[in-house]
Amino acid sequence: MNAAIRAKIESGFRRLGGGELLREEIAGKRTVTWKGIPLLDAGQKLDGTDVLPLTTGTGGKQTGDIYAVRFGAAEVDAGVSGLTNGGVQATDLGESHDKPVYRTRIDFCCDLALFGGKAAARLTNVLVG
Repeated sequence: MNAAIRAKIESGFRRLGGGELLREEIAGKRTVTWKGIPLLDAGQKLDGTDVLPLTTGTGGKQTGDIYAVRFGAAEVDAGVSGLTNGGVQATDLGESHDKPVYRTRIDFCCDLALFGGKAAARLTNVLVG
């Protein structure tokens, strides 16, 4: 989700007492979770724009989307899994003719696959303000 939507959800939980909202450490970073489910901000692209931008809906109000994803390690997990072509292949191309540098080509083909029809969902038009 977008950072603004996540902030609204956290604010709502604080007003309600925050009994279900916890801060846990996931991959070395403290994040907000609800019933064990992390609420993550999708972040920004290299140019500084949001990955999941807010849009102006009817009446001039800002809206955004929330994505829910269940990850799995294998097809039998009925989740979203990462696919690769067997790993990273590095090819040494030798020294460049016009500069004193060595060149290496790195090939890594990857993608995502959705196993099971309920492994990912999208909630649209969530009001922010």
